[in-house]
Amino acid sequence: MSGHIEKISAREVHAGGFRTRYWEAGDPTAPPVVLLHDGAWGADGYVTWADVMADLAADYHVVAPDLLGFGGTDKVVFLDRPPYPFRIAHVGAFCRAIGLSDPAHFVGTSIGGSMVMRAAHVTDWEMASVTSIGGTGGPWRLEIGKQVLTELEPGRGYIERVVELLTNDITGFDDNIDRRLGNSLLSGHYGAMVALRLQHPAAPREVRIDDYPASLASARCPVTAVEMSRDRLMEPGWTAHVKAAARQVEVIHMDGPHCPNLTAPAATAEMLRGIFDRAA
Repeated sequence: MSGHIEKISAREVHAGGFRTRYWEAGDPTAPPVVLLHDGAWGADGYVTWADVMADLAADYHVVAPDLLGFGGTDKVVFLDRPPYPFRIAHVGAFCRAIGLSDPAHFVGTSIGGSMVMRAAHVTDWEMASVTSIGGTGGPWRLEIGKQVLTELEPGRGYIERVVELLTNDITGFDDNIDRRLGNSLLSGHYGAMVALRLQHPAAPREVRIDDYPASLASARCPVTAVEMSRDRLMEPGWTAHVKAAARQVEVIHMDGPHCPNLTAPAATAEMLRGIFDRAA
C-alpha cells in the first residue's frame, strides 16, 4: 500500500441498527464516492480500497464501509433471504447515517460490484453512478473461486491463496495478507462467512425468482461494468450477458486480474474519474 494512507480515517456509526465501521478520506464537501469491498475472507473497506481511496481523496469525499459480517462491522447475516438485499439495505442505512445528502458514485469490486449492480434499480436513495469491477451480479462465476473463497483453512497459507486469486501474484502484498489474516480471526467472521451455506438436509430447495440482469434495463443512473482480462474468478465475456440485457450499460475492458484496485490502484482511480466525469 502507498504512503498516503494517513489520509484515511477509521470511523464508526450505527446504521440500520448495526454497528458499522467505515473508512473516510477527502473533503466532506466534495462529491461523494462510496466504495464497497470484495467478499473474500478477511476483507474490509481499507484492505480492499486504501490506495484508491488515497488517490480519489484529492477530488472526492470517499467512504468505504465494512459490510455486514466483515471487519469492524457487526457479524450479522440473514439465513432466510438472499445474500444481496439485506446487504444493500445496510449500505443505504449507512449512507443515511453518515448524512450523505448528494447523490454518490457507488463503486464495488467482486461481491461489492455485484451489490451495486443489483442496487442500481431497487434502492431508495439517489445514485450518481454505479460501477462494478469484476462483480457480475451473481452469475457467470468460475468454480475455483466458489471453492477457494468459501472453504476456509486455518493459517496464512490459505489467505495467501485467496489474495493470489484476487491479484494473480502475491508478491508485494504482505501487508494485505496480514490484514486479511487478522480480520479472518475476528470473533464472528468465520460464522458469518459459512452460515449462508448451511441448510437443513431435509428442507426443500427454495426456488427464488431473480430478474437480474434484466433489472439493469431499469437502472436509474449510469451503470458501468468493468471486465478484467486475466480474471480467474469470472467467466470470460461475462459483460456481454449484461450488455445484452441492458444496452445502456457501459462496458470497459481493463487489463489485469480480478482486483485492479489492489494491483493497479492509480489506473483504477483514473478510470473511475473518467466514469464519474461522464456521469456528471
